[in-house]
Amino acid sequence: MARFEVYRLGHGDALALDLQSNLLDGLHTRIVAPLVRESDVDTFVRWLNPRFDIDGEMYVMLTEFLAAVPAKELREPIADLSHKADTIIAATDFLFQGF
Repeated sequence: MARFEVYRLGHGDALALDLQSNLLDGLHTRIVAPLVRESDVDTFVRWLNPRFDIDGEMYVMLTEFLAAVPAKELREPIADLSHKADTIIAATDFLFQGF
């Protein structure tokens, strides 16, 4: 598993963005943020909820819903958002630091 990769969760279609450091691959859990289709989100905060194009569809990172999930729940990666690392880190910083 790799930080900033997008995975399908469990047996459904829900998407999760892996936020956990690659140095902690030995843990049995991963810290993730859900990714939800932009059309399913009523309102979002630009700095807290960045948007990403995944296979031609816009998704919103719901940073405020961070969670630890069992690593075995993350299926195959479907996208790599490492090129958006600065944006993703800024969103988590905004959640924890307020700036």
